[in-house]
Amino acid sequence: MKKISLLLLSAIFLSLGCNAQNPISLNPAPIKVEKKADYATVQPYYQIDFSAALCMFEVRVNDVLVFTLDLPGQASSTIPINSAILQSGKQQISIKMLPMSGQKILNPNATFQYSIKVYDAAKNLDFKEQLPGEYAVEKVNPAKKQASLSQTASFNAEVPYNISAYQNGTDLKSVSGLNDKLRQAYQKLSELIAKGDLEQLKKLIANREQVAAVTMYLSKEETDGRMKSMLGDLKSGFMMLPIPPNAQVKIFGNGKIASMVTPQGGSVIKLRNEKAQEEMELEFTFYIPQGKTELEII
Repeated sequence: MKKISLLLLSAIFLSLGCNAQNPISLNPAPIKVEKKADYATVQPYYQIDFSAALCMFEVRVNDVLVFTLDLPGQASSTIPINSAILQSGKQQISIKMLPMSGQKILNPNATFQYSIKVYDAAKNLDFKEQLPGEYAVEKVNPAKKQASLSQTASFNAEVPYNISAYQNGTDLKSVSGLNDKLRQAYQKLSELIAKGDLEQLKKLIANREQVAAVTMYLSKEETDGRMKSMLGDLKSGFMMLPIPPNAQVKIFGNGKIASMVTPQGGSVIKLRNEKAQEEMELEFTFYIPQGKTELEII
């Protein structure tokens, strides 16, 4: 009887081992990319021209975070947003103004204004036009002790490509155990980075890099340079720091993309070069393609 019980237990554990799934797909399916006939000559490059002061702010396009900054002073600059524009048509842009680090309410003088400008990437980013409208987050009302303020606008974009990726993925808000899945996925990434398995990392980020290459009109040389730069850093003495135990799940992209961030909103993948006394962060976002259960980097 004892021998039979042991055999049954062995069979159960073997079955569990065979059915166990990786938290992250090691062979992600290629995304679908369609380039229009005039892709090489018509390359509109959309940017936000902004000025801001005394706040932390998030800029999202189609609910994809394209930029965030904790700004204790004032700044004016431009932010490229093509990476979140996957096809022509109506796009949504949203700005969220938050308190600076260490504060609980917005500074009375916090501000954020912006306009949307188009450049021509086929002609060395020559200025093409400013889209109608100048936008601003409403003024802070000190009497209300506001913890955040938001502003949303929409605009039409015409791009010479059509990318089918995360927008057709699984609604991550309906995925049970997403927190554990993400933590396991980041742990797997950490292991690959620690081992220096650069070939596997290249496979995992191939779709992300393709989105960047197509939306930013990068040449093959520029694309290879991006990859070489990132992988080169991993070979030059940078070592993984532990993933913070208080990391939080952040879902965006209209519920189709997720990542883990620190309580301050930073990346949980951090590396340090003790000799050079330098640190670097690597950003990874995930989605689950329809019909699949494993996370994939996008």
